[in-house]
Amino acid sequence: MVTSHLAPHRVLILGGGFGGVTVAQTLQKLARKRTPRIHVTLVSQTNYLLFLPMLAEAAAGSVELTHILSPLRSMLRRTSIRVETVQSIDLDSHTVETRDATTTESHTLSFDTLVVALGSSVNLAGLQGVAEHGLPFKTIGDALNIRNRAVHMVEAAAAMSDPSMRAPLLTFVVCGAGFSGVEMAAELYDYLIDSVQLYPSIDRSEIKMVLLQGGQRILPEIGEKLAAFAHRKLSERGVEVRLGAQLQSATATHVHLANGQVIASRSLIVAVGASPNPVIQPLDVPKERGRLLVDATMRLQGRDDVWAVGDCAAVPLVDGSGFAPPSAQFALREADTLARNVYARLKGDALVPFRFRGMGQMVSLGHQSAVAELGNKFRLAGLSAWIAWRSFYLMRLPGLDRKLRVWLDWNLDLLFRRDLAQLNVERTDRITSAFYDEGEMIIRQGDTADAFYLIERGEAQVVQNVNGDEREIARLGPGESFGEMALLRHQRRNASVRAVTPVDVIVVTRGDFDQLMATWRALAATVEGTATSRDARPRP
Repeated sequence: MVTSHLAPHRVLILGGGFGGVTVAQTLQKLARKRTPRIHVTLVSQTNYLLFLPMLAEAAAGSVELTHILSPLRSMLRRTSIRVETVQSIDLDSHTVETRDATTTESHTLSFDTLVVALGSSVNLAGLQGVAEHGLPFKTIGDALNIRNRAVHMVEAAAAMSDPSMRAPLLTFVVCGAGFSGVEMAAELYDYLIDSVQLYPSIDRSEIKMVLLQGGQRILPEIGEKLAAFAHRKLSERGVEVRLGAQLQSATATHVHLANGQVIASRSLIVAVGASPNPVIQPLDVPKERGRLLVDATMRLQGRDDVWAVGDCAAVPLVDGSGFAPPSAQFALREADTLARNVYARLKGDALVPFRFRGMGQMVSLGHQSAVAELGNKFRLAGLSAWIAWRSFYLMRLPGLDRKLRVWLDWNLDLLFRRDLAQLNVERTDRITSAFYDEGEMIIRQGDTADAFYLIERGEAQVVQNVNGDEREIARLGPGESFGEMALLRHQRRNASVRAVTPVDVIVVTRGDFDQLMATWRALAATVEGTATSRDARPRP
């Protein structure tokens, strides 16, 4: 395929993780040749690339949170960046619908070539109470939340004299003993032990870190001997590792296991629950356990214009032994192959298959210790593996400035105690108020549902536009609500609401609304009943 010299070929990349960013970077380099001409657009929920391998260290204060974030616009100067959320993909019409979180405006983006690099999502729906009370570990916000929780629990315990009340506050549970779970448990335990030196009323022996693993050994991704070494090291340092411990449910104060055991804890960190991205599930294309099934060149099977990379793609290994694991090192190599194949296809050149066997695996155990398996030949453990771990990931950090900042953080961490300040970034008011003057639109038909409203004062009218004709559906006054149906049904607004008189409303955003519905069963039943009774007539 050779593109026109008149209009550039539009490459749309969905996802701002390792896979999507590497595809964009490689295409930028190739596009310098100017033949064929391409225009690359990348859609990301954030305006930065998060360096996930150091997320546990950021959560535990070994490195500053912002130092593992690389701004996309400085990395991709010749790529159009759109900080939006992908809502849906229409392969037949070659369009993707996105939504701006700030303005709530929806946009339709067209493409000639689509690269799907949306990664995975966290789904804890099958574990009762875990979504409400567990702390996920996937984003920079999650890392900050975990650090704040740790400091908050220690502060609360320091003011508590009853040992039976202190124990749940100082017990931290990490569910999942893969790479991220082990590193989180190790780093957070170091952070807590370091912290309690400033609390004379708390003995370090009171800090309890419990690592849960459903299988019969931790770190199933590496060799058994290294995993056993890691288990022994964690246990020697005081981390309690429980094997065959399947998480069943959680409350605000207890963690329940499938074997009937109950752990009294107010801090459950969840490093499990990865599932295929929900955006790709409606696509009528071949999948492998929810992931997009691609061929050896990274193209979606049966399509010439759609490619996929990373956690959302099932990429066959060259030796036929299965599919590439969902890890950063594979995503980086997959993305480079994908970008070169996209460019080769536009030039009419032959495509190349993805070939990569992996460079090995490394996991930090905290306290200047790690385990490493390099090239399936060399195995390191202890201090030498820790130095190798830090050296490798320091080199992989994007940008010289980020490398220098993290290197300084590590050296300062050896000299000074970690920062124990809580970073409170929550809103002052969880539920806000808003004022609308006479004639102003409160919500518009067709908009994405982002809030629920309760009228405090004034009158509003519900109107619907049908084939260009506007008709009134209802009038609402003080004490009446609107906006619940689209939120509950996960649909767009099917009607508009306009202020007839000056109106004061209480606004409950989508996140708070979902939390209320999940935790306040009586309110959920009432709202659901109201929505059901209104199904007979169009409502927003």
